[in-house]
Amino acid sequence: MRELRLQTSDGLSLEAEWDVPDASRAVLILCHPHPKMGGTMNAPLLLALRDHLLERGWAVLRFNYRGIGTSQGQTGIGDAELLDAHAAIDEATRQSPQLPRALAGWSFGAAVAIRVAAQRDDLLTCIGIAPAIKPKPGITAGVPPASDISLKIPTYLIVGANDDLVDPDDCERWAMETGATCEVMKGANHFFWAKYDKLVSHVEALLEKELERSQS
Repeated sequence: MRELRLQTSDGLSLEAEWDVPDASRAVLILCHPHPKMGGTMNAPLLLALRDHLLERGWAVLRFNYRGIGTSQGQTGIGDAELLDAHAAIDEATRQSPQLPRALAGWSFGAAVAIRVAAQRDDLLTCIGIAPAIKPKPGITAGVPPASDISLKIPTYLIVGANDDLVDPDDCERWAMETGATCEVMKGANHFFWAKYDKLVSHVEALLEKELERSQS
């Protein structure tokens, strides 16, 4: 693991960590959950994803949004954080320009990832885990309605059937209207307790599918 500083387009410096296996095949950038609810780049679910993917040849870049840890600035509802995610993707590109890149996020971070991915065409795929689909005043900007967003890359949503913070029906409806793919995981809640192994294996399968497709 190597510590990095990211530079956003509005002049902030963010803390990040760059984990690279001995032989990297691709890069995954991870967006963490809600900063006002304890979310950081060290959220256990994100660390589980990192550990699993490192063993399979994926480099992983995690970062703290503005106002979290030693990152400069103030936290928001997911609008300014788009600049943070763009900075992370750009830094991953500088670190490994020859490698394909994918983006993923959890909860608040999944909404950020989806919005950023819709603005770029240089990513393999975007995976939103339990995405904050609906806006909540003062908490999250959510994601735009289908009529206001155009997905440029394959986009996947994974939500727990027992999620009490994100309605699986909302995720399925949004995916159907936008052309994304939504998968509902039986027995899982918003935090995927006791489902980490199943979740990380599923994320890996989606990433590998898009990586293989890009190389065919």
